[in-house]
Amino acid sequence: MYRFRKIENLLGECEELEKQEIYFSDISSLNDPMEGFREYFWSGDLVVWKNLLRHYLLCLERIVMLAWVREELFTPEDIPVFLEEEILPTTEYKQMFLEICDRFFEIDGVNEYLEFLASSPRKISREELCIHLNFIHRLACHIIAEIHRERYKLQLDLSISYADYSNHLKQYVGAWRENSNNIEDLRKIDALFTRPLELEIMEGFEDIPINKRKWFAILTRFPNDYLNEIVKLTYPESYVACFVDDCTNAAVWAHYGDGYRGVCLKFKTTEKDGCPTIDLRGVTGWKKSEPVYGYQTFEFHKINYSNQFPSIDFFKSLGGRLPVPQLWRQWYGDRDGSRSSCADWMSADAIDEWRKGYWHNYERGFFTKLKDWEYEQEQRIFLSSVLDTYEKPESRKFTYKFEDLEAIIFGMRTRIEDKVKIKRIIDAKCKEHNRDNFDFYKASYSPSLGRMVITKV
Repeated sequence: MYRFRKIENLLGECEELEKQEIYFSDISSLNDPMEGFREYFWSGDLVVWKNLLRHYLLCLERIVMLAWVREELFTPEDIPVFLEEEILPTTEYKQMFLEICDRFFEIDGVNEYLEFLASSPRKISREELCIHLNFIHRLACHIIAEIHRERYKLQLDLSISYADYSNHLKQYVGAWRENSNNIEDLRKIDALFTRPLELEIMEGFEDIPINKRKWFAILTRFPNDYLNEIVKLTYPESYVACFVDDCTNAAVWAHYGDGYRGVCLKFKTTEKDGCPTIDLRGVTGWKKSEPVYGYQTFEFHKINYSNQFPSIDFFKSLGGRLPVPQLWRQWYGDRDGSRSSCADWMSADAIDEWRKGYWHNYERGFFTKLKDWEYEQEQRIFLSSVLDTYEKPESRKFTYKFEDLEAIIFGMRTRIEDKVKIKRIIDAKCKEHNRDNFDFYKASYSPSLGRMVITKV
C-alpha cells in the first residue's frame, strides 16, 4: 500500500518520517468538498417534527445570547446541537425557553404547518428543509427578541414586523400542498415566500453600523448553518488516512506528491479475512483523564466511486450518538406522553437490523467519492470514537512499526538535499532496529511504455 507525502510533512515541523507517524485527517481538511457527504432526508410524525422545531428554537436562542455577550459573528461550531432543555443553567432560563416555545406554537398557522410536514408522503430533502426553516426563521427570531425585551429589557436587533404573518404562513403551506409532488416547484415556492422576506431584512440593515452585523448573520445564516451542524447528532466524528494501491499514476503524483517534489511511502500490509490491514499505535482510550496507548489493527477500505451517495433517515439515525433517555426526552416523546413511530427501531426484534444498517451507512459515507476521482484508486483506513477521543489533532497521530515501512519512492523532482536527509534518517533507523536492507526507488517516465515507471535506485 502506498502513501504520498509532501517533503514538508515528512521532514518539516511534523517530522513524520523520524516519528514514524500517520496522521488521520478530519474530513473537512481534505481536498474534495464532497468528502463524507450523505444525503439526509427528514420523514416522521408530528412528535418528531415538533421536537425538531423546539430544538431549532433552543439552538437559536443560545446563539442570540452569545451574540449579546460578544462582538464576533457566530460560527457554525457555536451552535449547541447537543444541548437539551433539561440542562439549561437555571430554572428561570428553562421557564423563559418554555415561554418562547409556547408563544411560537400558539401562532395561528404553525400547527397547520407542522401537520403538513408530518403528513407529507415524501422524504423531505435538506434543500427543502432549508427553505422551510428560512421561512419560519424570522418569526422565531422575532419571538426570541420580544421575550428578551419583555423579561430583561434587552434590545436585540432581531425584531421584524410582518403584516398578517399568520395568513402569510397559511398561504405558504397551501402552496406547498399544491406543488409538493413536483420537485421542480421547490425554487418557485422559495422565491415566492422566502426571498422577498430576506430582501426586506437586507434593506433594513443598510444603515446598521458594522459592529451590529452579528445580528444580520443570525438573521440570514443560521438556518443553513444549523442544518450543517445538526447532522452531527447522527454519527460520531471520524478521521481518515489516505493511501493508494498503485503509485504509477502521473496525475496522482502531481496532486498528492507535491508536483513530483514529494515522495511515496510503501507499506507492508497483512491479510486478514481477505482484507489488507496494518497495525498502528496510538490513543486507544482514557484512564483517569490520561490517554492510554496501544496498537490497533486498521482495515483498508477501497473507495467506491459513484455519483450516488448514502441516503440517511435523520430521525431514525439519532440512536447512534445520543443516549436513550435523551432520545425519549428530546426527540421521540412529547409532553402529552405520545411516542413517535420513528422510535420503532428500538424494539427488541428490530434493533439488531437497525444497528447493521446504521453502521453500514456510516462507513459508506467515508468510502464514497464521485466518479471524477476514480483515477486515484484510493484506499483508506479510518478512525472514530463515540466518546470524541480524537477531537484534538495530537490524538490522531498514530505510529507504524518501522518493519512495515517497506520502501521509499522519490519523485522526479525530489531535491537531492531532501533525498540525503531521508536516507540519513532511514540509515539511523535501520541501525536502531537491526535492519540490514531498505529499498529506495525513483519515479520516472518510460518513453517506450508511454507511462510512469518505478525503478530501484
